[in-house]
Amino acid sequence: MLSAIAATLAIVALGHLLKRVDFMPDGVWQSLARLCYWVLFPALLFELMVSADLNASFVGAFILALAAGCTLITLYAVLAARFIGLDGPATGSLIQGALRHNGFLVLSIVHGAFGTVALQIGAIAIAFLVPVSNIVSVIALLICRGTHDGGSLRSAVVAETARNPLLASILVGGLVNWFGIPVPEFLNLTAEFLGAGALPLLLLSIGASLQFSGIRGYFAPMGIAVLAKLMIFPAVLVSIGAALGLEPLALAVLAAVGAAPTATSSFALASELGGDTRLMAGIISSQTLMGAISMPLWIWLSPSLSSWVNSLIPS
Repeated sequence: MLSAIAATLAIVALGHLLKRVDFMPDGVWQSLARLCYWVLFPALLFELMVSADLNASFVGAFILALAAGCTLITLYAVLAARFIGLDGPATGSLIQGALRHNGFLVLSIVHGAFGTVALQIGAIAIAFLVPVSNIVSVIALLICRGTHDGGSLRSAVVAETARNPLLASILVGGLVNWFGIPVPEFLNLTAEFLGAGALPLLLLSIGASLQFSGIRGYFAPMGIAVLAKLMIFPAVLVSIGAALGLEPLALAVLAAVGAAPTATSSFALASELGGDTRLMAGIISSQTLMGAISMPLWIWLSPSLSSWVNSLIPS
């Protein structure tokens, strides 16, 4: 497991190094990120959703744990932002930093550590989290900005949801799986080939996008955002999952999801909807850096935390 995590983080670090030494022009990195977001990662998610066992007995409890965890971590971010007196744009960015996850890192690490079954469980987690986290983030950013009405809020949520390629690929793959729609072999192979190139290129792109200059001057909100990923979100997800009787592999995926840094696309959403972009860049970079600790730590701790939670439940 540690080797898989180390390899994943090494590719992220390589991407950052290549960006720092100007190995490719900025425009090439931007095009690579766009290719990954619009083509490669959707192909991977489609392939995973088509093959995932959506009728598995654990799926209901797994989704319930994610829903409860998302609710609690969002409440934590709102209360913490109010406690330290953040303004609206900074509050919206902090909520994104606490709630959203980098699905690329999650899938890479669980696949390398636990294999294909864990990869499919991770895809189920992303299938739930992509729409939920995007909708909550759009609502939070617009409400915190304070310049919206009911119609504009609904329109923004619909627009952001409708143009999300990850959600589209998840929806199509899930429907194909659920209704048993036959997929031509050449389409399966196309998605497989594209998906095979997704994770390494995505990891390089993540590394190239890191910006550590935004960390200075935002120590309180940055600390709150890092705490969410180092302790609160993974602990909440694993505890709820254990209480619901999930098996160790599902708990390990929950731990990875909870401890994963926020999505790099959070910066674009904050920029578009009036969030604090400098704070958002700092949160993304600091959480990605701390992910080298938080993700392996919580995957390793998940069996012990599960045993402790189960010991508190009356038999």
